[in-house]
Amino acid sequence: MITVHEDDQAAIVIAQHYANQLNNDLAAKFFSMQIAVASKSDAEQLTRFYWEMVDQAVDDQDNEISIEDVSDLQFWMEKLMNIVMGYLKRVGMYEVWSDVSDQINGR
Repeated sequence: MITVHEDDQAAIVIAQHYANQLNNDLAAKFFSMQIAVASKSDAEQLTRFYWEMVDQAVDDQDNEISIEDVSDLQFWMEKLMNIVMGYLKRVGMYEVWSDVSDQINGR
């Protein structure tokens, strides 16, 4: 399961907010530390969720919406990218992150 430093708890709060808002059960359980990524399919779903969350966060930041009294969503999205990407790398799924991210971002 994911472990997060105390200083990064705001990132987890934001991720949980978007997991609930976007109705992503896997992400909600992952960021509440109930499950680990168990397959390439899970890794792909988590990666797709991350990029969907970024799109929503950009809209929210443009509209000056804060999440749970946390502002500067761009900063926290970058933290979350490092958290998710680092986790997937640790569990041997970095290639899934890379391939799906490239596909989504048109690379």
